[in-house]
Amino acid sequence: MAKPGDTVDWQDGKSLSECMLYMLEKEIMCDVTFRIGTDQSIIKAHKYMLASRSPVFYTMFEGSCPEKGEIIVPDINPEIFKALLKCIYSDKLEVTLEQISEALYVAEKYMVSTMKPECTKLLSSCAETSNAPVVFNIASHFHLQPLKAISLLHIQNNAVECLTVPNAVKISKENIEAILKLDSMSCSETTKCRFLIMWAGHQCEVQGQTVSGKNMRKLIGSLLYLVHFPFLNREYFAKEIAHSGLLTSEEVVSVFSSHYGRKNEFFTGSARHSRVFHQHYTVLRHEGIIGNWSPYKDIINYDALNIKVNKNIELKSVILYGPDGDVTSSTKNLTVKIINDSGNEIYSQKYESCTESQELQTVYLNEPIELDSNKYFTIILVGLKFKANSGKKCKPEYRIDDVIVTFQKSLNCNTTTNEVQGQIAGIEFNI
Repeated sequence: MAKPGDTVDWQDGKSLSECMLYMLEKEIMCDVTFRIGTDQSIIKAHKYMLASRSPVFYTMFEGSCPEKGEIIVPDINPEIFKALLKCIYSDKLEVTLEQISEALYVAEKYMVSTMKPECTKLLSSCAETSNAPVVFNIASHFHLQPLKAISLLHIQNNAVECLTVPNAVKISKENIEAILKLDSMSCSETTKCRFLIMWAGHQCEVQGQTVSGKNMRKLIGSLLYLVHFPFLNREYFAKEIAHSGLLTSEEVVSVFSSHYGRKNEFFTGSARHSRVFHQHYTVLRHEGIIGNWSPYKDIINYDALNIKVNKNIELKSVILYGPDGDVTSSTKNLTVKIINDSGNEIYSQKYESCTESQELQTVYLNEPIELDSNKYFTIILVGLKFKANSGKKCKPEYRIDDVIVTFQKSLNCNTTTNEVQGQIAGIEFNI
């Protein structure tokens, strides 16, 4: 019903859909009332409009047993029902990626043919982004085969980015299985294991269970045997898995034994295929090296640098500047961390610095890290306590052949390290 103060020229110069939407929003001449969701929110509409777009609504109002009075719809969120109405009235769908699953459910429930293509259009725009796991999950549930294939391929080729984002833990167990069964993925086995544990921890929280190795194992079930435990980073396995309760003592012993050549009795002994890298590169960003770099006192130093390469790479090592003088046993311990472009930590390794004066020292990663082209990753040197050498006249961009490496100041840095000076001398990688 029109209300006092409503404009009287809402028809003038307006399209049909604009007029229909106005009548919907102002409840002009509405003849059907819905109570939507668990709180039974009241939403009014026009029977003829709903029946014109949905055979379900048509049968509801004009069938052999037409609905009378208010219509209760407990299984739909009010915001999604409003989006449904707007799509019916204007052919425009306004939902977020987080609402797409509900929107597809509503489109199928009421057989609104114009709504499902709009949903798939939004999903298509996200299928080759870090949201690929969400798209894969939704596409699998609603049998959208082309989108399912595209998003799974993106996960396969961009696994580090896709498996470390927070919303990846929301996908179904069946789709976790599909990902873990991939024989070729662009990430380490450790990343896959971290992903599975992150997912299991989330499932424990959703079900109100304590996040423990025992509970996670129950939820993971047979998926546990899709992880190639003998190929995990050994330090990660020893510190994070061996004593977590996720594996039995016999399984833990078998994995440790496999590190020394014995056949594993529980888990696969074969490595997955990954990208093939042929050419090795060593990139140093400085023109010269100077000493007397003093770390800040009374704080933990974070020397950080953003790095981008225009090719897909396999990062093998991080090159640091060495000590400018002798180093004591109490100050030699460092940590090297690597953060991806989404801000998620994908690698951490402790390192003992050499204890005598040296220009450079190399931190060989326990396992190579595959990184995507043209996306910044961040190297962070944590805990420098001794006087060190550093780079001078560093180059923000390094070119060799058709490879371009770009260095950039990082927001994670709390020292004066940046693209033209400071710590972190360079990287070694394969292409």
